[in-house]
Amino acid sequence: MGLTPAVEWLREAYHNLERGNGVRVIERGGRRLVRIEWLNLVTEPKILQSIAYVIAEVCRERNYSPDAVSSIETSGAKYGVAASMALGIPYFSIHKFEKIIFTSVASVTSHSQTEGREVRFFLDRDAVSRFKRIILVDDIRRTSRTIDLAIELLQSCGLQVEACFTVFDFKFAKHPLPSRIKPERYHPLFIISAVEQDGRCSVEGGEALKRLGVSAR
Repeated sequence: MGLTPAVEWLREAYHNLERGNGVRVIERGGRRLVRIEWLNLVTEPKILQSIAYVIAEVCRERNYSPDAVSSIETSGAKYGVAASMALGIPYFSIHKFEKIIFTSVASVTSHSQTEGREVRFFLDRDAVSRFKRIILVDDIRRTSRTIDLAIELLQSCGLQVEACFTVFDFKFAKHPLPSRIKPERYHPLFIISAVEQDGRCSVEGGEALKRLGVSAR
């Protein structure tokens, strides 16, 4: 994929955020939820390609050498698959349900604030044991619990998580960064510091803005 189209598609995503295009704020059960339509409901190939381009560029610049990409079903999976294609390495999912085809099940349990329930993540230890270094890709960081839980599961299988990427970091939620990975190895593409009621987002920084030459705020 050429450089110019990827950068232009990133610019389009950035402007969509600033203008609130495809972004809705929903009040539900006393909670304020942000829905980004083009992130999880209808995702165009150019968005997947531009996100994969950024992840591949960061890996190259930081000399990361992953031998596989992992992400969590289902929202983050498409970005993990796109990244694996850009990097030319295998992909595997962290599952939310145990599969009968697993031969050696590894699992961890926590509580999801976003989903409002207990969540369990599963891997087939035998299937992933041939990998050593992983990059983890997710769509959104809000509380960091999901990321920390996924890293805990990967590490329990003997895997080293070289870096973690998220498309969005909801900094406005005011939760600490993931504790199971060093801050310099956590790479959000867009850091959102505020969201107005009409959906307009304040984008503070992130790896995508670096490619666009936009200064962090």
